[in-house]
Amino acid sequence: MTLNRYIIIVIFITLAFPVFSNKPHIVNIKREDYRAANKNWSIGEDERGFMYFGNDEGLLEFDGIEWNLNRLPNSLITRSVAVLSHNVIFTGSYEEFGRWDRDITGKLVYTSLSDNLDKALFRNDDFWKIWITSDYVYFQSFTSIYVYDYKTVKRISFDGGFLFLTKVRDEFLVQKMLGPLFRLKGFMMEKIEGSDIFSNTDVRVILPYKEKEYLIGTSTKGVYVYDGFSFREWNPALSAVMTSNELNCGLLSSKGTYFFGTILDGIYEVDKEGKVVDHISSNNYLQNNTVLSLFEDNLNNIWAALDKGIAYIQYIANMSCYTDPGGNTGAVYGAMLWNDKLFVGTNQGVFYLTRDNLTRSDALSEMTLVNGTQGQVWAMKVVDGKLYCCHNKGLKEIHKDLSVTDAFSIGTGVYNLSEAKIRDKDILLLSTYQSLRIIDKKTGEVFKPGQISEPIINAELDHMGNLWLEHFNRGAYRCQLTEDLSGFRSFSYYGGNNSDGLPYKMKLFKVGGRIVLLGDSKFYTYDDITNVIVPNKLLDDCFANIKHVRQVIPIKDNLFWALTSSSVYKFSYDGYEASILENYNLGMNLSLVNSYENVSILNDSTSLICLDNGFLLYRRNDGAETRLADNLMPPNIESVMTENGEKEVVYKDIFKENEIAYGYNTVTFKFSSSNTFASDLSFQYMLEGVDLDWSLPLKINNVSYARLPEGKYIFKVRTVDSLGNYSDTVSYEFKILSPWYLTVWAYLLYFIIIAIVLYIIWMLILRRYRNLHLQKIRQRETRRLRALAGELQNEVDQKNAELLTQTSFIIQKNELILRVRDIVDDFYTKNKASSLLPLYQKINALLNNNMNTEDDWKMFLIKFEEKHTGFFKKMKSLYPQLTNSDLRLCACLKLNLETKEIAALMNLSVRAVENSRYRLRKKLNLQPSQNLNEFFLTID
Repeated sequence: MTLNRYIIIVIFITLAFPVFSNKPHIVNIKREDYRAANKNWSIGEDERGFMYFGNDEGLLEFDGIEWNLNRLPNSLITRSVAVLSHNVIFTGSYEEFGRWDRDITGKLVYTSLSDNLDKALFRNDDFWKIWITSDYVYFQSFTSIYVYDYKTVKRISFDGGFLFLTKVRDEFLVQKMLGPLFRLKGFMMEKIEGSDIFSNTDVRVILPYKEKEYLIGTSTKGVYVYDGFSFREWNPALSAVMTSNELNCGLLSSKGTYFFGTILDGIYEVDKEGKVVDHISSNNYLQNNTVLSLFEDNLNNIWAALDKGIAYIQYIANMSCYTDPGGNTGAVYGAMLWNDKLFVGTNQGVFYLTRDNLTRSDALSEMTLVNGTQGQVWAMKVVDGKLYCCHNKGLKEIHKDLSVTDAFSIGTGVYNLSEAKIRDKDILLLSTYQSLRIIDKKTGEVFKPGQISEPIINAELDHMGNLWLEHFNRGAYRCQLTEDLSGFRSFSYYGGNNSDGLPYKMKLFKVGGRIVLLGDSKFYTYDDITNVIVPNKLLDDCFANIKHVRQVIPIKDNLFWALTSSSVYKFSYDGYEASILENYNLGMNLSLVNSYENVSILNDSTSLICLDNGFLLYRRNDGAETRLADNLMPPNIESVMTENGEKEVVYKDIFKENEIAYGYNTVTFKFSSSNTFASDLSFQYMLEGVDLDWSLPLKINNVSYARLPEGKYIFKVRTVDSLGNYSDTVSYEFKILSPWYLTVWAYLLYFIIIAIVLYIIWMLILRRYRNLHLQKIRQRETRRLRALAGELQNEVDQKNAELLTQTSFIIQKNELILRVRDIVDDFYTKNKASSLLPLYQKINALLNNNMNTEDDWKMFLIKFEEKHTGFFKKMKSLYPQLTNSDLRLCACLKLNLETKEIAALMNLSVRAVENSRYRLRKKLNLQPSQNLNEFFLTID
């Protein structure tokens, strides 16, 4: 980058900030907070305020309290996110896109929309953009655009590929890779004339501009305006900044400014003229300068997906945040606007900043130390046009030329300085490390009342002439000064374990001339009639829902700041009425200086809130005196989980089911609310029938009730803010059913069991008297049955013998005939005499007639069926494919006959029997290791 171009950039950034730009509060969310990968690619939000982030490890979900990581199949990176509703989210990934649907448990379940597509068309490709319209969802990769109509997916292809599909108003615009721009109309591409100027660069951002124009941001050629006919560079200085830092993403905010995220230098906020309004980077608390995506939520705050972590850029009404990530200036204790400069007192000294530099985004880096003020600064005061610094080395005066001198001769550290008038004398009250010092402004004489030699941090004079002194660590004094101001005529001590029932440590401030004391978040007032300290009911009621109020700072008239450890409240109090007007939560990564919370009043409309890492600058917006709190949205019950003693879980449909089985009587309710994170909301809950009152406000999103007894219950939950305001109540009515042993059916069962037991007893009694008679009958019957069993056994043995005899006879007969045939055949073969042929034929015919196997088989099967009744019927039902030959072989195997015996019985060769056995094994689907004979032994 040339020197001239660098000078243009520096001048542009320096002069472009308007005086009253509202600088945001930046909240850095690290991977340790959300427990996923560093890199985040995209952002979305649903109607309930849930935030979604495309992360390297999946889809991140944030309900304002709890982070959940939803992993994609194969743990793919989530590149793009688009939210249709709380129940439907679309994501794009590597070679993958799909939808997430929320089930009854409140968890997201993924369904791929690309599984059935030809992935060769987008191999090694990511889906970078998703856009939702009323009828379609568009998924864009570098090679294709897929259109999902909630039923089917269609592909739009384009030669040369796409860069980023962008929806502007109702149009879809996309750049051909390193080429011109095109409009997507239906499934067709229409080239935008004149857009060839974007060849050889990447169009990263297309945003609406004015009513009908477009802003087009590139990675290397700057930012252009397209009016529908031609392209022109928007702002050369801005283009130089965007080019040098590589523009990557952008959005048009609801307040009309543009946010541009860069690869090298964070986020730039730009007005409609192209002038930089603010620059958010690692120099002012952004944790990483590489911005991958930007999103504006429903509270008009900005979320940034970063290369390392997530940033939440919160715009607080009336507040500008100046934070010092490096802690170079130390903790801020006080400030004063004087001589067109802002002087800030810290624990390292006094720093100053010109009014012009105050408008810079990196204002704190421009702060300059006032030499001679090094050390602890407690407060800054302007008295009679002179700037005083309350320092640990005394009271110092800072002159217009920024030289520093000691003011008066104090000889000790000074905490505070205030003006007062007593007996027509204008005096200064100095609260010092050792005691009170009183300075006559006219003569410069220093008085040191000697009775109280203790560190005093604040001093105030009330309307009765009482001088009130706030001790550095404990209690407060009420004193009466002598005429010459050299001592006290009398004094009273309050608090500090003084047996008066007041808090140990108390702060004091003045309201309309009267002193009000603050201790342990309670307010007290001095009653000059009864000469006692009494509770201030008006202020106690006003701050009833605010815990740990630590300091009250007067602004003007009846307006005050009240401070807690992490919140600031603006309230009005005139002695008769008290009300909180504004509230600001400074939690997260902003914090007040512990035990020294302070607000410096710069003028009537501007206050500086001191922080331990910078300061907040409050400016009343457009003269508005109050900032009304938004109505709190009621929470949502996300899921109802029931659990039994074995940790088995059942979820209930809260819209349909309200009965819970007694065995699942441990009930967990999960709930959420919109803007929980941004608005620092908490929840209160109660279960009617168990809890007597609402719980304390808690930052939780679920609550469990274990082992609820049977009965009807109503679970209630509501949202609560830091002021104690609460939303409408959301309820879920349900019933724990009675255990099974206490139901009507159980009682009926008990009655039946008792009746059965009585009946059994009666029957046993009757049976006792019958036993003798029955025993005799049984003995006779036993003898008869034994005889019958013997007969049956003999019959079985006889049939076994018959079957065995019949089988043996057939086998022996067939074997004999076969041997005779073999002898005849052998004889005829050797003596082939023609005279023997008739004899040979007659013998063969006779042998064949006696080999009538069918008659033998009929007799065999009759005997076999008598022995094994139903065997063939069962085999046929189990294996319908068996033939008659197969069944005969089965019967032989059932009798455990050997292969040779089977061959003789069936008049087959041994090889033929082996083949039949092989075919039978296949039909019976037997394993090779299973024995065929043993198989048939198991068949009854």
